[in-house]
This record gives sequence, C-alpha cells and structure tokens, in this order.
Amino acid sequence: MIERRISDISCNEEEFDKAKAPYNEALEKSGYIHELKYQENPPVTTSRRRKRRRNVLWFNPPYNGNVKTDIGRKFFKLLHKHFPPGHSLQKLINRNSVKLSYSCMPNVQRLIKSINQRALNEDKVGTPQRTCNCRNPSECPLQNKCLEKSLVYKASVKTDGQTFSYYGTSEGEFKSRYSNHTSSFRHESKRNSTELSKKIWEIKEAGKEYSLTWEIGKKAFPYQGGKTKCDLCLTEKLLIVTNQSPFLLNKRTEMISKCRHKNKFLLSKCF
Repeated sequence: MIERRISDISCNEEEFDKAKAPYNEALEKSGYIHELKYQENPPVTTSRRRKRRRNVLWFNPPYNGNVKTDIGRKFFKLLHKHFPPGHSLQKLINRNSVKLSYSCMPNVQRLIKSINQRALNEDKVGTPQRTCNCRNPSECPLQNKCLEKSLVYKASVKTDGQTFSYYGTSEGEFKSRYSNHTSSFRHESKRNSTELSKKIWEIKEAGKEYSLTWEIGKKAFPYQGGKTKCDLCLTEKLLIVTNQSPFLLNKRTEMISKCRHKNKFLLSKCF
C-alpha cells in the first residue's frame, strides 16, 4: 500500500529513492524486512465509448405549499393524452425527453422593482418612434411596421395552391432580418441559410411562380442578461407547436434548440 502511494506521488524513480528512506526505517523498526521499490504508473486509457447527451425539455411550474393537487401527475397524464404514439411530435415530447422540476416564484423585492420599473417607463414622454422608413410605404413588407423590434414574424409562401409557413424571430429591427432573408433568396451561396430560403430556391429551380407575404406572429420581450428564460424564443416555439399545418417549414428540432440571444451576455464575449 505505502509502496504504491509513494510511487504515485513521485514523478520518477530518482525522487522515489529520495523519499523512501524514512519509510524503510519505519518498516524495519516494526519488524518488516520488505524493501520499498519504485512502481511505474500504469498508462491512462481513455474510453472511446461515445457519450451522447439526451435532449431534455424541462417543465418548471411554480411551487406553492398551499396547492394540494399533484401537478406533476396531472401534467404527465396530459402528455400521454395529447402526444400518443404515432403523433408527429411524440419523438420529441414524451416521458423520456420531458422532465418536471418545481421552480420558486420571484421574491417581494423583485416584484416591487419590476412594478416600479414599469411605472417609470410608462411615465417617460418622448417623440413618437417611426415604425417604417420605406421609400414607398405601400411596398413595406410588414404593413408599415418594418422597424418593429422583438417580435416573432411569419412568412407565407403561396405556390400551386399551397401555402407554406415559416416562423422566425427578430430581436432587433425586422427590416435588418428581412434584408438577410432577401439576400439568401438572391445569392445561391446562402440558399441553406434558413428553411425558408431552401424552399424559395426549390420553387425557383422548378420554374414555378410564388408569392411571399410577411406578418407579425406575436410580440415578445427581448432577453435580458441574468434571466433564465427567453420570452422571444419561447413564443416562437409556442407558435410552431400550435401550428398544425402540414406545410410548416420549421423543423421539429427547433423545439429543443438553445436560445442564441444569451450568447452576447456570456463572459467569453468580453475578451
């Protein structure tokens, strides 16, 4: 035991010989005749087994000691009822991929701060902000609201009597997001930027006519540093889930995608 221990903390045999003298003397006084010898450390072998992390969706209802209803049991019963085997989203939303954990409600101090902040923002009187800066307002893609921020937009592509839908988020002005979309429609090198651009290029290569319209799906709050949830991303996922159209362009994997709006608040962005 002591031989193995000294060998492990010694970088080589020379250091082992320097440190073993007092231990040999202690063994001789105790009646042992064993001579300590250096044992090389066995090589460290790393497992090549693939480690795959499971994508888990968390349901975090607020905890309240006055509530006697078994919310967890009720929730999983609804899960089995509305996402049975054979459902299009059953692979993503099932008992193995959805977990439940109770969350605490904000304390009184946070509630008071949020109410005060809301009241201060409402009292601010300033010049009305422009909602559109298009040269020809009648050609605005978003009904004279192209400068709106923090929204989930919906793009509808009509071709051959079918209407394909696509949802996206815009934390900044919608017009900058719209410019990125139109750029991906013109340059073939950007055709794989979004599912919408893929569909547009597919229609163009087939030589078909199409019409594209934009609208605001829903307004949301932008992500703020330190918060655990992003209202913008959650609103987009809600609209995707509730859209039962078979011509939805958004992929199911977007339901478990991480929020990209948190990245700018990471400490790594400061260096």
